[in-house]
Amino acid sequence: MPAKKGCGAMPNPKNIPDLGIFPFFNGLSPALLESWKEYFNRKSFAKRQRLVFPSTGSDVIFFVLSGEVKIAYSSEDGKEFTITILSAGEVYSEHSLAMATAIEKTEVLYLNMADFRSIMDESPEVARRLVRLLGTILRLTNDLIADLAFRETASRLARVFWRTLQAKNITMKQQRDTIHLTHEELASLSGSTRQTINEILRHWEQQGILELHRGYVVLLKPEKLWVKVSHDHA
Repeated sequence: MPAKKGCGAMPNPKNIPDLGIFPFFNGLSPALLESWKEYFNRKSFAKRQRLVFPSTGSDVIFFVLSGEVKIAYSSEDGKEFTITILSAGEVYSEHSLAMATAIEKTEVLYLNMADFRSIMDESPEVARRLVRLLGTILRLTNDLIADLAFRETASRLARVFWRTLQAKNITMKQQRDTIHLTHEELASLSGSTRQTINEILRHWEQQGILELHRGYVVLLKPEKLWVKVSHDHA
C-alpha cells in the first residue's frame, strides 16, 4: 500500500474530483465515493471528436465533467438522429450502438463495466440507479423511433422543447423558458433538416410563440406548443 502524504490525504494521481458533484451519486456515503475514485479515469475530447475509450466493446459508463456530448444514431444513408444532448453532471452508459460526440471541448470521467460492478457490489443503491438510467436511455430511443414514424416535423420539434424542459425539471406553466440549443442541434434532435427547422422557428416567432437568439430560443407562449404534445399523448 502506498504511503500517505504528510497532510494525511489519500493520493489522487489521476486527478479525479469529488464524485459527489454528479447527481447520480447524490446521498451516497462520502467514504465510499472517495474509495471509488480509483476505478475512474479522466479524458478530454476536442469539439466534434467522437468519444472513444480504451476499453473493449460498448462497456463504458461515462460522466460529463464539462462541455456537452451528443448521443446519436447514424443510418446507412448518412442521416443522423440525435437521442439526447448531455451536459455537465450527466451520465451515460454505452450499452447501445449510439455514437457519443463532443459538441464542444469536453472532459469526462469514465470507468468500465467490470469496475462498475465492483461498485454495485459495495452499494446496491448504485445498481438501482443504473437500472433507472438504462430505462431512461431505452425511453429516449423509443421516443425517437415513435417521433420519426408517426409525427410531423413541427410536432417533433415541440416535443424536443418539451423534453428539454422536463429534463431541467421546469414546469410547463412557466411563460418564459429558455432552450439552450442551436438550430443545428434542434434539427438533429427532431430528425429533420436545419432549413426545415429554421422555417418552423421563424413561423413560430412571427406568431409570437418564441424569440430566436444565437445559440438559444426563448419560449414566450409555450402553452401553444404543448397543445401539439398533448395531442400526441391523447
